[in-house]
Amino acid sequence: MEKRVSLEDLRNVKRGERIGFPLNFPDGFDLKRKVRDWVFEWQGLPYISPYENAFHLNPNGDQAEKWTVTVLHELLWLLVSKKTEKENVLRLGDYLGFGNRFTKALVHHPGIFYVSNKIRTQTVVLREAYRKGFLVHKHPLMGMRFRYIRLMSKAKKKRRKSVGGVSHSQLQRQVSSTKKGIERNAKYKSREEENGSSESEFEDVGSSDSNLEGANNDGTRKMKM
Repeated sequence: MEKRVSLEDLRNVKRGERIGFPLNFPDGFDLKRKVRDWVFEWQGLPYISPYENAFHLNPNGDQAEKWTVTVLHELLWLLVSKKTEKENVLRLGDYLGFGNRFTKALVHHPGIFYVSNKIRTQTVVLREAYRKGFLVHKHPLMGMRFRYIRLMSKAKKKRRKSVGGVSHSQLQRQVSSTKKGIERNAKYKSREEENGSSESEFEDVGSSDSNLEGANNDGTRKMKM
């Protein structure tokens, strides 16, 4: 943050100089006069670099809180997207030895940090890095990320169209092939039934002929007697 201030103001920032954070409150957000006065005084406290060790300060003091905000601000600024999940922030704070200071910083300074609750995930966003929902300074990696997300969304749409891992065209082919197989089986069955009925008719004719022969033999026997 010291480098950004020095570039904007065209001057070198000295150690312990009073540097304030950019505040961006949402529309309709109003601070009480007492809170506004405290924020103004808090912004005027000396700036301690996030790369310095200031754990010797009283953890409940305003100076220690400003150093905590400075560390959290620097961590988010180093990220390409200028945001990360809240769980990542809290775990990193525990690892660095801040305990619940990061949580207090997020609650006490809504003009610097914003916590969103989208898709059941809490994300910590650095307000000054965004304007109307878009990054102020775009990074090439963010463009690659958005293209990757688009490709993944297209792949999901194709999967939804498929049924049981089979695409729509493959499914149509399978249905047509099964229909053809059913029609062939029906033709074969009809032919077999026709052949079977003709054979049974021949059998009936043969049986009738044998009956006639038996009747004639009986008649000749009776006449001889």
